[in-house]
Amino acid sequence: MHRDTLFMLSPYAKVEDGHARYCPDCALVEGYLAFYPAVRTQLTVQHVGPVRPRAEIVALLGEENQGSPVLVLHPNSQPRELDAVQTANGQRFINDPKAICRYFALNLGGGLPL
Repeated sequence: MHRDTLFMLSPYAKVEDGHARYCPDCALVEGYLAFYPAVRTQLTVQHVGPVRPRAEIVALLGEENQGSPVLVLHPNSQPRELDAVQTANGQRFINDPKAICRYFALNLGGGLPL
């Protein structure tokens, strides 16, 4: 079975002032995965630190596309609705949190918003 890879910032990341910080866009995607845990089982979820460069993402998509959250599609993925899919370094990806959730709904069995 092929798996898409979802990169998100760690919700426990600490910055220079010592306070834990979270990414609101990543929180939206984490909330979706909490609503639909079966979707999470179909993904590889990798948390990365907040400090750039984010080597794991850069290695796949280049420096200009290291934002998070980002869903890197497996080469064999056949996504419905390709509007939000971008390409970099030969990799297809989605970097908009609402579009990522829509991808989950249309391709992995999650729900669509009301």
